[in-house]
Amino acid sequence: MANINNSTKAPIFYFDAEGRANLEEVLKVIKKTLKSREDLRRLKIVVFTAEGRGPALAYNQLGEYLPRMIAVTFPRGFTVKGPKGHPYCPRIDENVLKFFKGVEIDVVVPPRLPFDQIEGMDVHNQQMRLVRQTMAIFGSGFELCLQAVMCACDVGLIEEGEAVIAFSGDTAGLFTASPTKRYLSPQHGLAVQEIFCKPRRLTVSRPKPMIVAPETKTIEGEVSKS
Repeated sequence: MANINNSTKAPIFYFDAEGRANLEEVLKVIKKTLKSREDLRRLKIVVFTAEGRGPALAYNQLGEYLPRMIAVTFPRGFTVKGPKGHPYCPRIDENVLKFFKGVEIDVVVPPRLPFDQIEGMDVHNQQMRLVRQTMAIFGSGFELCLQAVMCACDVGLIEEGEAVIAFSGDTAGLFTASPTKRYLSPQHGLAVQEIFCKPRRLTVSRPKPMIVAPETKTIEGEVSKS
């Protein structure tokens, strides 16, 4: 188990919007963090990826630290709406999978994601909907990081209680791992130790305009809201 220097403080880097367009900046933040934090360099890195781009870029940009990387992707058959409304099944290409195998990047294709609904289980689905809505407070990429860590722990690639770095297309942080069956446990549950970067404006999970405070005016040395 790595010895984490909890006294080290670093500012959180914020992006203007959610989405995979931030991926390269996420990796720059992680690289900068590893450069200044020797205590984190031996940690495993868990990546949530749709098509494999995140792990491939991380392999190239973080290679000097020789991290063990684990790529977690969507279950087989998972479908979302594409840019034009057409069904899209995200998957990692076979050639990319061969590359990952060659450079020893483990790939996890879970049968289902921890927060997915199960047909016919209405109570469970209501609970999972509440969990996802709660995670939406931090952004959709944050939820993917949590699920990636749980999936990697479920298959034994990381240990329960192990500190790991996890990132998605717009979020990265330091997490304490837990399997899905115990992620809410007060003693053994999933924990967020640090957030390295995240979107400030939630343009995907909560696409609402950001409210800006009214302009201030100074009257006789006092500040008042207009």
